[in-house]
Amino acid sequence: MYSLLLSGFHFVWKPLHLFMNPYKMKLLPSVSLVLFLLFSMFLGSCKPKEEKQQVLIEEAELAPRHLRVIWTEDPSSYAVISWTSMFEHGKNHRVYYDTVSRGGDKLNYSFQVLASKNGAISMEDEDFKEGVPQGYYHHADLKDLKPSTSYYFVVETDDLVSEEFYFISGPEDDREFSLLWGGDSRMGGPEPRYAGRTPHVDRQAMNRRIKSMMDEDPDIIGFIHGADYGTTADWRHLYWWFEDHEIVIGEDNRLLPLIISRGNHDMQIGFEENFWLGETQKRRGFDYYFSTQMGSETTIFTLNTEISVAGDQREWLEENLAVKRPEKRWVLVNYHRPAYPVVKDPENATFKRVRETWVPIFEKHNIDLALESDGHILKRTVPIRKNKYDESGIIYIGEGGLGVPQRVADSTRWFIQPPGFAMSAHNVHKLSFFKDSISVKAIGMDGEILDKFVIKPRN
Repeated sequence: MYSLLLSGFHFVWKPLHLFMNPYKMKLLPSVSLVLFLLFSMFLGSCKPKEEKQQVLIEEAELAPRHLRVIWTEDPSSYAVISWTSMFEHGKNHRVYYDTVSRGGDKLNYSFQVLASKNGAISMEDEDFKEGVPQGYYHHADLKDLKPSTSYYFVVETDDLVSEEFYFISGPEDDREFSLLWGGDSRMGGPEPRYAGRTPHVDRQAMNRRIKSMMDEDPDIIGFIHGADYGTTADWRHLYWWFEDHEIVIGEDNRLLPLIISRGNHDMQIGFEENFWLGETQKRRGFDYYFSTQMGSETTIFTLNTEISVAGDQREWLEENLAVKRPEKRWVLVNYHRPAYPVVKDPENATFKRVRETWVPIFEKHNIDLALESDGHILKRTVPIRKNKYDESGIIYIGEGGLGVPQRVADSTRWFIQPPGFAMSAHNVHKLSFFKDSISVKAIGMDGEILDKFVIKPRN
């Protein structure tokens, strides 16, 4: 009997591990049921082996996971809730939500909305070889939200319901708040360093740091991501990014909404399937550039360096900066490829086109801060205007430290001489917005402050 039990456990272990959250060291809700069925199967069931296996799969196949909140243009009134189900598409996908906790009982929530976009996640041959399960994406639009309000919700795929989570909607007034920002989380594990499989130990460590910061400071209400989530946006890479992202769930099940940008490692169709921008996407397609209004005085422009930086995108940037800059106290831009790289060649066309096309617009409209990724290093440039040091210029920070292996800066670059700097260190930035300043702090993997400075209003 003992050998039979071990043999049976080995048979189901490979599919079963996919329903575990190895980083929080606890089973997902559906797994408790799976283990109960497994135990019963060996201790008394006389059903044929094929029927037992089918029961096991049916109970777990649609379990909702990878829950996330996406912010686009107006976080005070709108959010996208996204999640993944496994193995079978299902028929009923919806979100139940309320402004008070309902303990996960879907019948007690005041509001519900059907997912507006569902589909099978594209799978390549390499995805199947890596052993990731077939997944299905689901995206639901939450509209007419109240600003600065906690929203508690569960998601449902057919009859399987997640546990309850919550997020805080964006502010509408001039209150103080903080955002986290960082990019490049695509590697960070043992050899092979570029593989899609877990463990990405440095990415996981940075996610634990983000979770700790969020738990310690309730004023941190969202996360701006500088792109390059996985080595590619194929499912074998995004699957493990989503698994690792579950580390960021707060102690009280708070989720940190994401403001999404797109990088050079995010170009596969899986990115478009899994990072859906809802109403923004319906209007703009898959351009992935938009502006986000945070409170009454802050606008964040998300730009896309992986399409033409000229043409429509440049015109949109010029037109919208001309409107927002006179109205707002704070204007920031976030994009992936840096205008002022400290590792890669600044004269390479990839970076030169950003510097020559966007930077004159940034300077014309006096943006307050530029957020750059891609280089895999921590940097802060001197204030720059017309390609030289100028006290009235723009500071560019970056260049990506959410677990990706860090590189070494070219220390001769003029734009990182004091008071600028660069160093190899995993990092995430905390941006705190006040009426009289923005406090910028770069936080290392162990919680140490690696850099800090203050920006004053231009007006």
